[in-house]
Amino acid sequence: MATADQQLPPPQTWRVGPEHALKYPSNAAKKARSGDIIEIDSGTYQNDYATWSQNDITIRGIGGMAHLKSNGLIPNRKAIWILKGNNIVIENIEFSGAAVKDGNGAGIRHAGGNLSLRNTFFHDNEFSILSGNLPDSNIEVISSRFWFQKRKNRFSHGIYIGKARRFTLIGSHFKGTDEGHQVKSRALENHILYNRIEDVPDGNSSRLIDLPNCGLSFIIGNDLHQAATTENSTAIGYGHEGCQNRTGAQMKLYVINNTFVNEAKSGTLVDNRADGDALVSNNLFFGKGKLLVGDGEETNNINAKLADRGQHSWNASPGSAAIDGAVKLPRAEGVSLIPALEFDPPFGTRKRQQYGELDVGSREAPP
Repeated sequence: MATADQQLPPPQTWRVGPEHALKYPSNAAKKARSGDIIEIDSGTYQNDYATWSQNDITIRGIGGMAHLKSNGLIPNRKAIWILKGNNIVIENIEFSGAAVKDGNGAGIRHAGGNLSLRNTFFHDNEFSILSGNLPDSNIEVISSRFWFQKRKNRFSHGIYIGKARRFTLIGSHFKGTDEGHQVKSRALENHILYNRIEDVPDGNSSRLIDLPNCGLSFIIGNDLHQAATTENSTAIGYGHEGCQNRTGAQMKLYVINNTFVNEAKSGTLVDNRADGDALVSNNLFFGKGKLLVGDGEETNNINAKLADRGQHSWNASPGSAAIDGAVKLPRAEGVSLIPALEFDPPFGTRKRQQYGELDVGSREAPP
């Protein structure tokens, strides 16, 4: 610990790129100290791998995205970036091509504390993010994309969050996950808000959202799409691997104001395998299937025929009872159940503009 006579040096900003002394992000990972900022010029950094052990650092692309592209097998056998520090912020970074011999290659292997990702892009990796047993960590993913994660002869997940205190996912876009779940989290608390999680044509992903060990969970304002060729007819799974050592509050699920498009012959929006409560309310369901299987309450949801959906539309059809039809729900566990935003493609969010009363579903139909 530094004394008054041994002051820590002030934070430093490190510039990375072809025109700088540090040519590659891995160079900065070896020089940066806790509290520093690393700015990486836009462009492609091929087969450059790094471990970040510092705390309280920000790593961001400048002038566009910095693309960490891997070809072949990663030498560290884990990930393009391994994160061991606490309070790391990553912005404007792209990760692709992550692969290792055992098939668990990731863009990021999260082995530290709190992590915040903003405007990141993961595509064509075996896994995008893999986090482990980190029960004190908070993981936040904002306005990011997760496309086409795939492993040879094995399922992948769009994003995999292991044991964590809290997982927050806002304004992000998932598609093309191969066989596995698009979003999977074992966190004690999950806030999955205003995202678009969808299959591609002839897609084969499994559940859109899988919360296998429960957790106090809020799934609000999302665009959800399941292709006819899905590997799993359940969109949201809750408690499928057991919820031991969870408190009553950690076994509550709120699925509110989402739009679910199901192109399969049958399906389920929520499959609750836990003894806890689920509230499924104000959701718009295009297609065939059930809203809730297992314990819980269904209130004020609207079922519509798939043929009634406008082309590529997530809005209620003209004349639908969903328009101005949502009920106002009270706060739950200190969290508002009234959607304030909506997904804004290609990623991010915008204010949800009401034209009357609140509509059922993930967005407001224009007048």
